[in-house]
Amino acid sequence: MTEIDEALHRLGEAFVAGLREPGYQLTTVHAHGLQSQTYTLAGEPALLGRWNNLDLNDAMTALRGVARHGLVLEMIGDPNGTYTIHWSRDIPSLPARIILDEGYRLPGHERPPAREPGTTDTGVTDPVVLSEVERLVGEFTARHHPKGYAPGYSEEEILAAEQRLGVRLPEDLRALYRLIHDDSGESGLLDPFVLVPLHVLVEWNRKNHPGHHDGLFDDAVIFDCVPAGHVRRVSSSNGWVTFARDYGMNFGAVDLDPGPRGRIGQVVMHGRDVWAPVEYVADSVTALLRRALTTLDEERPSPPHPTVRADSISDVPVTAQGVVLRTEVPIHLADFEPFTNLRSLVVRGKTPLADMSLPTHLPIERLHVEAARWEPAPLPSTIIDLTLSGNDEPAPVAGLAALPNLARLDLSGAAVSDIEVIATFPALRVLTLNGRQWTDLLATGWKPTRLAAAGLGGSAGVGDAARWSQAFGRSGNVHTLTGGQ
Repeated sequence: MTEIDEALHRLGEAFVAGLREPGYQLTTVHAHGLQSQTYTLAGEPALLGRWNNLDLNDAMTALRGVARHGLVLEMIGDPNGTYTIHWSRDIPSLPARIILDEGYRLPGHERPPAREPGTTDTGVTDPVVLSEVERLVGEFTARHHPKGYAPGYSEEEILAAEQRLGVRLPEDLRALYRLIHDDSGESGLLDPFVLVPLHVLVEWNRKNHPGHHDGLFDDAVIFDCVPAGHVRRVSSSNGWVTFARDYGMNFGAVDLDPGPRGRIGQVVMHGRDVWAPVEYVADSVTALLRRALTTLDEERPSPPHPTVRADSISDVPVTAQGVVLRTEVPIHLADFEPFTNLRSLVVRGKTPLADMSLPTHLPIERLHVEAARWEPAPLPSTIIDLTLSGNDEPAPVAGLAALPNLARLDLSGAAVSDIEVIATFPALRVLTLNGRQWTDLLATGWKPTRLAAAGLGGSAGVGDAARWSQAFGRSGNVHTLTGGQ
């Protein structure tokens, strides 16, 4: 018996020990952890039992230890103690997803061009700015940090760093580096940030900001920072130059390529606590210095998350950029007309009727609707990401061909009467369907040559996912073991 078999048998025994009804679990094990969901035998997500978490967690930990590059598994169990496990290393995830074009990015997530070393602006730091920053640092030092800071850098050292980066730093950040080496003592000079040494700044920024939710199946909507228009709505920018950290895995950057209402040199933040690619902080490094003098140690609340969750439209402020509405009553999307900032709308709860007359002037980019019946209507041309599900009777989707920017579509939870029309959708690059829909679409002779990614929706297990992967020319080897008999 191999180490994989041993780990899987241990997991199967722990799984069936807590089952209260027959069912199955789909699990993806990857380098960063694992994801799983249990289902009834009818394929409905459900909590099937009560487990001794220690036993199940220990079994999962053992599996992760031998999975190495990852695997997926479908574990079918019965309270009588029997189980069957299908597993594969060829399928990257469950639900199954295949990336066909590694270079493609969804709109707003395009990879910015790499910075080229060198800069033509080789002048010294603006003496007026240098004088003001020196005054602010001196005042802060006298009040809050009497032991001072290590000496700063010469003009030549700063220019050499800029030559490596390919950009000139804002004058006030240059001035700060002229005066101090770093803030290793975490004095609060740039509260809440800590200035890093110049060589660290260079090392951090030799590559572009890594991007935010750039995966083709990630939550792709990029909301406006607050205040709106100051920061460009992109997932990554070669104009963001990180120069500081905080105390909780967040980072401060100067923005050299701001939005139409922004200012070159404004300060933004990215990291663990930021719901967008970046969060607007201040209009300059100088503003941070002034703020530290007057409000050091004061709590600085972050802007609220732009998505509002509610059970009724009346509970949602018209300023919301994102809405998740859970309702079981008929809904008319025309009621969102006052929501002029709306970029994302998700309707859950299987409403009996969704009138899809969404006002076309709204800047909406993501629309997800679960409804027993839709009433089709023209949708805003700005829609990039669309999911339709829940309808009881097959409905046509040919009208979606009129959406010029529809790049991602998920119909896997929908009943569709004309699946073949997907071939006419002009901008479609990421498509998720259920197994029957994929079979019907591929049977028309359509080829996924323009797709950048494909997904198999629903609760398909390892065997179905393997067969689907093989239809795209991918390997799909599946292994099976049983126990408890």
